[in-house]
Amino acid sequence: MMDIHPGLMIWTVISFVILLAVLWKFAWTPILAALERREKGIKDDIETAKSTREEAEQSLAEYRRKLAEAQSEAQTIVSKARQDAERVRGELLAKSKQDAEALVERARHQIELESQAALSEIRSEVAALAITAAEKVISRSLDIEDHRRLIMQSLEEGSN
Repeated sequence: MMDIHPGLMIWTVISFVILLAVLWKFAWTPILAALERREKGIKDDIETAKSTREEAEQSLAEYRRKLAEAQSEAQTIVSKARQDAERVRGELLAKSKQDAEALVERARHQIELESQAALSEIRSEVAALAITAAEKVISRSLDIEDHRRLIMQSLEEGSN
């Protein structure tokens, strides 16, 4: 096996060159073309991924901006609602205070009218008692003790 045969060597080299030519024509060219297509496809995919990523980042930035605007608007709405609630609360408190003052004023007026009516009734009773006492005094002459007893008796009769 270690012998060198020039004829065999030449045929081996010729076979190798023919094999290389056949492979070059039928295998290497299609393989290289497929590799180039694959490389181009990968580059296109990378470019598409980059553009998609940029679009996604832009969309994310837009989303964050809109979210911040929405949060700001929500805070504004909540703040306005609080202000409106405070205003309504103040109005209700003022109205209830006014109503309470009016009710107190009506009650005072009613108390005053009833007090005047009670005083008038008491005056009438006192006048009636005085007339009754005077009639009894006129019908007989009284000393101080009789006078007191008579007044007490008249008061007791008036309260019944």
